[in-house]
Amino acid sequence: LRLVLLKLIADEPRHGYELIKAIEEMTGGDYAPSPGIVYPTLTMLEDMGLIAEQKSKDSKKIFEATADGRAYLEENEEE
Repeated sequence: LRLVLLKLIADEPRHGYELIKAIEEMTGGDYAPSPGIVYPTLTMLEDMGLIAEQKSKDSKKIFEATADGRAYLEENEEE
């Protein structure tokens, strides 16, 4: 899930709910990760320096991939 979230964020800055919906769409509705899984994973990715919070117009946290995050994706491309 960590790499999937990072890839989705690298493709386009997003907030947690958008990530949940994107994964649900990718799986044809077969799987939608719970917020209890997604948000701690986002916190971990942020703590690792792979994503960063982007300023938004509302109260939702929007995340974007950092240079380190993009490099991490390239290093783990086969996974």
